[in-house]
Amino acid sequence: MQPTIGLAVIGDEILLGEVADENLAWISSELFRLGADLRYSCVLPDDLSFIVEHLDWMRERFQWVITTGGIGATHDDLTRQAVANVLGVELEENAEVILLLEEKVKRPLTEKLRDLAKLPAGSRLVANPVTAAPGFIAGNIISLPGIPKLIQSMFGELTELLRGETLARSQLLTDRYESEIAEVLSEAQEKFSKVKIGSYPIMEEGFRVKLVLRSRSVSELTEAMEFLKKRINT
Repeated sequence: MQPTIGLAVIGDEILLGEVADENLAWISSELFRLGADLRYSCVLPDDLSFIVEHLDWMRERFQWVITTGGIGATHDDLTRQAVANVLGVELEENAEVILLLEEKVKRPLTEKLRDLAKLPAGSRLVANPVTAAPGFIAGNIISLPGIPKLIQSMFGELTELLRGETLARSQLLTDRYESEIAEVLSEAQEKFSKVKIGSYPIMEEGFRVKLVLRSRSVSELTEAMEFLKKRINT
């Protein structure tokens, strides 16, 4: 079984093109490796009611919702409050987070730094080995920071939570146009129903199309690949 995932990237800086998002590609690759099924992703502005509306919609449809960004200590970090609103709980100061942060900065926390310890009631922590400011899991929402380095250092803690039945994957490059092989692809998809066949136009080294096959059945994926190789004459 594959757990279904929705991903919300949060931040005006992403929508405005001021910061290039690196997290979707990395997280989607990790989820594929773990056998989780990323079904939906979106980019949300720093608007509390907008975030609440979308997270509420997502949590009803997917087993897990992952958010990135918006859990810092500035005025536009709204994710913690949004998750609390979605779940109908209060933000509570987490004593463990206070200790972690004080140990990291070696002094009492300012009021703004104490804001980092205000999490939705009942949250579980996701450890942050770099800056000590943790992510959290509340209900079926997993909230992580927006900085790629931090996400990548923290994601291992989610491995068992998100692990599912992994897919086998294989790819085939061809110098034929999609229009030339469209009927063959339709025939293959009908013949090998347990294999998902993706066709992606490319422009690299003389190739025109990349075919990607994914399946939980290694044997059927192998048969589908052999079928395509023979019919496309590569």
